[in-house]
Amino acid sequence: MSDNVVLRVAPGPAAVGFTINSLGACLVLLARDLDRPPAELVWLSSSFGVGLLLIGAAGPVLLRRGPRPVLRGSALVAAAGATLLGTAPTAILAAAGALLLGTGAAGLVMITPALLRGPAVGARLSKVNAISSVCGILGPLAVGTLDVQLGHGRLALLLAVPPLLALAIWARRAAGPAPAPVAPAVSGPLSRRVATAWTAVVLSVSIEFCFTIWAAARLQDAGLAAGPAGAAAVAFLLGMAAGRYGAPWLMGRGFPVVPVGCAVVVAGTLAVAVPNAPVPVVVGLAVAGLGTAAFYPVTLARLVQVPGMSDVRGPAFGALASGTAILVAPVVLAALGTALDLRAAYLLAVLPLAAALATAARREPSCP
Repeated sequence: MSDNVVLRVAPGPAAVGFTINSLGACLVLLARDLDRPPAELVWLSSSFGVGLLLIGAAGPVLLRRGPRPVLRGSALVAAAGATLLGTAPTAILAAAGALLLGTGAAGLVMITPALLRGPAVGARLSKVNAISSVCGILGPLAVGTLDVQLGHGRLALLLAVPPLLALAIWARRAAGPAPAPVAPAVSGPLSRRVATAWTAVVLSVSIEFCFTIWAAARLQDAGLAAGPAGAAAVAFLLGMAAGRYGAPWLMGRGFPVVPVGCAVVVAGTLAVAVPNAPVPVVVGLAVAGLGTAAFYPVTLARLVQVPGMSDVRGPAFGALASGTAILVAPVVLAALGTALDLRAAYLLAVLPLAAALATAARREPSCP
């Protein structure tokens, strides 16, 4: 499979990054447009996690006919959801749009490793996740800019619709043949390897959430106003995008990206948590982003490449792992942030997660 497949698959992750990372900004705008308190619309941020759990549970069945129907259907569902959420005049229609968008995006997340399968899946996942990270930065910026110019920032979600429709039309080129028949249920040593690899995916996504959820609040604590803090928080996403572009080169040379990344994350966390001035916190966020960059693509690649793992179970297990982290991590982190000083919460959440991920990574062989 040529690495050109990365370019054919990329519209899906790009659209997911653009739309899902825009949900926070859309929540604020939707509350304003509907004259509702934001607390009533918190379901918006959970739609993606719910979609991942649903798709992950149904994944082995959905993938039996091969990746093409899932790719086409997910792209169309995500396009419909983005259109509805971007234009919905009522809360009910917005909720329907969010659920469609979350489900379609979850399908695209699940199918991506299946489309990139092969010995270089780790490097390919890092490339498409780099594209997704860059689009994740552009999404909220587009929503904010359009709202300032036109007063209807949610319309920015419509920018994701053309690439999603193109992906649905050209699904045959992006998707390969149907995977091999489903293997018997894993057991014994294989089940332990799957559990270790699955846990590593959950840990990697949880570490990302620690920074994406708390970055702006930490910068406010360090002395920035709300607007500048939100803008400066993008330092983490920038660091992560840069790291994901460089990760394939390191993976190809056998560099231990996960253990070294954990050490870099620890350094970035200390820079975020210990000083009480904005500049070192911004630097720490960028450093943490660099360290975190390879976690998700590498751990997901290891999960789908566990020997004996079928081509239909691997992506489904990956979606379940991401959905678990996305739904559970915000609750745990919110409780920590409420009970503790935010600086202490960073240390007590990120450092154990990084140590646990480094330990899990040592139990699994490296992947290209």
